Amino acid sequence: MKYISMQEAYPGMKVARGLKDSYGRVLVGVGIPLTENYIGKLKEYGYPGAYICDGITDDIEVDDAISPELRMAGVESVKKQDVDGCMTVSKQMVVEILDKGVISLDLMDLRSYDDYTFAHSVNVAVISAIVAMAMGFNEEELEQIVLAGLLHDLGKLHMPTEILNKPGRLTPEEFDKIKEHPVISYELIKDRIDIPANVKNAVLFHHENVDGTGYPKGLQGDELTKFAKILHVADAYDALVSKRPYKDPFAPSETAEYMMACSGVLFDTDVVRTLLKYVPLYPKATNVRLSDGREGCVKENTMNHNLRPILIMTDGSELDLSLRENINLAIEPIEGAPLDIVEEQRRIQAFTKNAIKTSKVRIAIVDSNANNREALLNLLGDNYEMEMFATGKDFINYLKDGGKPHLVILDIRLKDVSGLEIAAKIKDMTKGSVPFMFITEIRDKRAIQIAKSINAQGYVLRPFDDNFMRTEVNRILARWGATH
Repeated sequence: MKYISMQEAYPGMKVARGLKDSYGRVLVGVGIPLTENYIGKLKEYGYPGAYICDGITDDIEVDDAISPELRMAGVESVKKQDVDGCMTVSKQMVVEILDKGVISLDLMDLRSYDDYTFAHSVNVAVISAIVAMAMGFNEEELEQIVLAGLLHDLGKLHMPTEILNKPGRLTPEEFDKIKEHPVISYELIKDRIDIPANVKNAVLFHHENVDGTGYPKGLQGDELTKFAKILHVADAYDALVSKRPYKDPFAPSETAEYMMACSGVLFDTDVVRTLLKYVPLYPKATNVRLSDGREGCVKENTMNHNLRPILIMTDGSELDLSLRENINLAIEPIEGAPLDIVEEQRRIQAFTKNAIKTSKVRIAIVDSNANNREALLNLLGDNYEMEMFATGKDFINYLKDGGKPHLVILDIRLKDVSGLEIAAKIKDMTKGSVPFMFITEIRDKRAIQIAKSINAQGYVLRPFDDNFMRTEVNRILARWGATH
């Protein structure tokens, strides 16, 4: 099976995974061909996409972390604000998750708009359980974090729907109203003596940021329990990858970039790292494009393949991106209709003709720390021409002398000048023709915002995963037409 956006659907495609409404009723069953009427209705209901059969990827299987029946029981309990029902479902969810053992959350979101608040709570419960299990929580603690996930947004059911689903930006008054929902959720359960304090605390503080900028109390760091930190990350992740009336979904890879950049600022670093081990950047059955122009579909993700999955290519062959011979291929998600092999070959030929050869791709490293420079040289030096600069002044002189790298990797905290200032000069001196990214230990919200405002192509925090760093570099180079 292969996942496609509903915008790419056309009549005749056969559904590989059934689509249901918020009451569990089947709208389009497995094996049923899509029609113009089906497609129109699914778009009207707000379904973001569907799994289809294409004859090449039919062996790909995508399993949910919990059974559809239990998922619907969770949705119904949240919808009815049935706290007792949520407690029962939480215990059953933990049993199913533990029975399956190690789980990779590969399933793409098949919710409609009207499902969001209820199904979001179930998704957050599942994500929280996977993260907590990986972090060593015992069965009782897993039941507690799952229950917190199911209950955390009960307060939103008391919010005006015109605010929850507003297509435009919220006014300050409307945002203040939304910020009341954790307190309302807490008020609904605070007097229940059968609900553990860990659950109540996580529900109340699931919008607190580790730097103290969240709500409702502005708690930070060690003032927050691990339960609250996990729930915060799971809630943010699911919100980002979800389609809403006021926004399109972010790809899991884009969401991962954001969450890694905000580690230590908004989110707990350990929780984010754990999440990204079990939530693939490129879920199974999604289409991806490689930096050499080829396209394929993700067949398998594991902890070892979370950044570098195994693909099924358009000719039916497999490609393991984790192998050394493929490590320099950048990967990015795409959406589109089933690939035409002739068109695929034409595109590869055109790409090959215009591609910049490996020997000509230059990366400039601007970092005052010699160990940092050496680490990046060891990581990237076999595949690119590396230019090393210990000061911002040296690098600016290099640009003045006519130097023009294909990518600049900057540390924000240089000895002689701020890396942010250097980035601004790069934009000015190259007229925006040279991409740059930051790599730093700084987990400062303002620095991240400034980096985004000056169109930095990436913001990677140390310590980083080597495969992730290679992927980021290749992604940026491919996007700017400089690859190998």
